[in-house]
Amino acid sequence: MRAFTLLEVLIALTILGISLTVIFSLFSQSSAYLQNLKEEWEAFRVLDSKVKLGSTEGVKVEKKELKEYNVRVRIYRKGEIELLTVE
Repeated sequence: MRAFTLLEVLIALTILGISLTVIFSLFSQSSAYLQNLKEEWEAFRVLDSKVKLGSTEGVKVEKKELKEYNVRVRIYRKGEIELLTVE
């Protein structure tokens, strides 16, 4: 029966270490991305509620006409969140 050499074991452990580092890095990034997404979704829900209730205090409202589509829209902005409605 043939056993693994020390060099083979070290190479395998190095590959395993690099793989685990990449996996944990991806988990960390996805966790931060998910948290950011949750915060943006909550801000969007608040903006949507304000627009539906007609309360635009603290919200920038911009009216635009998209002539190529023959449509008028309103853009509601609060921070980085935008909500577009078609009139």
